[in-house]
Amino acid sequence: MLKLLVVVSAFTLSCGVQAQQLFVGLESSGVPTRTTDLTGFPDVSYDDHFTFEVSGAAAAPDGTLYLCNGAFTTDLYMSINFSNPQYLSTLSEDASGLAYGRGKLYGYSNYATPKGIYEINPATGQCTLVLDVYTGTGYRFFALGYNPIDDLFYGYTEYGDSGLYSINIDTGVMLKLADTIPASNGQGRGMAVGGNTVYLTATRGDDDIPFFAYDLAQGAGGTWVGFTNAYPDYHSTGGAAWIPGPCPADLNNDYIVNIDDIFAVLGLWGDCPDPCPPYCTGDLTEDCTVNIDDIFAILGQWGPCS
Repeated sequence: MLKLLVVVSAFTLSCGVQAQQLFVGLESSGVPTRTTDLTGFPDVSYDDHFTFEVSGAAAAPDGTLYLCNGAFTTDLYMSINFSNPQYLSTLSEDASGLAYGRGKLYGYSNYATPKGIYEINPATGQCTLVLDVYTGTGYRFFALGYNPIDDLFYGYTEYGDSGLYSINIDTGVMLKLADTIPASNGQGRGMAVGGNTVYLTATRGDDDIPFFAYDLAQGAGGTWVGFTNAYPDYHSTGGAAWIPGPCPADLNNDYIVNIDDIFAVLGLWGDCPDPCPPYCTGDLTEDCTVNIDDIFAILGQWGPCS
């Protein structure tokens, strides 16, 4: 009986919207957006979704996707449950990358004066400067993301002292964590941060360059780890977003946290596959093992999802 319940839960996970997913897209026409739950990392597979030209992407905690495209004039769109994107507004400044954090949408502008990170009002498109990242430094963070674990933004630049940086928008401090990705071309334009890990989408899949992940627990001087590029036949910039899901303990995706989710955890019991992160399904406490602490996490979220 227990085995049957676990199998049913796993089937539901495979058919519905995952609790955690990496979303990627290209700034190329006629190419589908894609997602992966990172199962089997670094050899992951992807699911296809709507076709859209993606310059930047970010996801709110409830899974709502914000997408932008265009260069000098940027339009902002929204997608819910991978529906076709709906136009929201035209931004007052261009946006090359998006990030969602602290309940707000942010974007990096490469053509504004000054170049920097701007807070975006999705309804009006008004962009307000939060941090100048160029004047006196020369950083161009085309790839941008936010980490709720440490309340920091992260950016990747190919200009100046290139590499991965943490960004404190309150103090303006930008600290280098890693050099450029170990590839024949170090260009990366899409970034998502999930499970305390940065995921960077390299732009030259047609040169056999993979995507890369950086575990932030390494601190500075760590190692980039390559994983499957969703677009091995393309040479294009694009965007990425981490979709955490509104109810992480709802492992069977039935919009309620109950005994079925405990059964799912029991079926996933034990250490996550190496390397970890990325964290495995059922590891709600993100300690690289599925154990009694994850059952306590389920009990703490018991009841209907909001």
